[in-house]
Amino acid sequence: MAKRDKLTQKQKRQIQKTRQRKTNKGSDSQQLGQLGAQMKGLMVSRYGEQADVLCLDSSETYRCFLRQNLGAPVPGDTLIFRLDPNNIGIIEAIEPRQSLLQRPSPHQGLKPVVANIDRVFVLVAPLPDFSAILLDRYLVALENANIDIVIVCNKCDLHQEIKQQSIKQQLENYKILGYPLLEISSLSDLGKEQLINYSNNRQAILVGQSGVGKSSVINWLFPEQSIATQIVSENSRLGQHTTTASQLFCWSKEGPNNGFIIDSPGIREFGLWHLEADQIADGYREFKPLIGGCKYRDCRHTKEPGCAIIAAVKDGTISEARWNNYKKILSNNAPNL
Repeated sequence: MAKRDKLTQKQKRQIQKTRQRKTNKGSDSQQLGQLGAQMKGLMVSRYGEQADVLCLDSSETYRCFLRQNLGAPVPGDTLIFRLDPNNIGIIEAIEPRQSLLQRPSPHQGLKPVVANIDRVFVLVAPLPDFSAILLDRYLVALENANIDIVIVCNKCDLHQEIKQQSIKQQLENYKILGYPLLEISSLSDLGKEQLINYSNNRQAILVGQSGVGKSSVINWLFPEQSIATQIVSENSRLGQHTTTASQLFCWSKEGPNNGFIIDSPGIREFGLWHLEADQIADGYREFKPLIGGCKYRDCRHTKEPGCAIIAAVKDGTISEARWNNYKKILSNNAPNL
């Protein structure tokens, strides 16, 4: 008895958690024979060992538990699940993925973010301050994942901020490279139809720095959702994390046939330490036609003589700003999420 009294609150919580897990496991075993027929669903959001799953036959959403050793399902995954008599689901399998967006985590290795998407909207804004190198980090990851990209400049009502940071001039480099660029403002109702047109019939996700307004854009597109938002700090000029889990929203009440869009948690950095140097270079689409034309086969395109990319920077064919970002990413290619 005395020993038990010496347990810390943390230890007591861990014991209770273990007991609950064993209870749930026993309950699962008892109900295994009572589960209904297999159904196919779309993962809407995940909360630890539970997830919301949209049934593709009925368009009903069910709270489901994950089977052990299932893997790591993420929003956008097509799943096989079954319901117990209380309409609580058990996810049994993940269907093969058509695409997977991942990012490195210091403690979890490569962490899946979303699956089966075919378009990514990368949101930037004048507040928090625009970061071209963070934008380039996203683009490098997405180019390597071979997923379609649209750059979206949000908060375009902040004209003075945009002018002070020369954002339009900086984004012109990306338009030249063929990246579609949308200018929107949920506050001024600017660009909504254009964003919807780019979203409909696509499996898309919004990504971007904390505070650029992803949740506000979702509220703008889906007024009935009322997702929590926060104001960017004027002192630090950094965004606050409001979205803690990715969540999927269908354009049609009947399900995902007309496409969906996913709101994702914001980050302040996007690490690329899982990519090799040649993959980072491949993430710069203007580099690709010149790679292989350098004097040295192992050229890193930073200071080597006879480098075709450096020559293109010097003659203005390649943006010097983008090349400088490439060199910074290459030199800082370490876990920094």
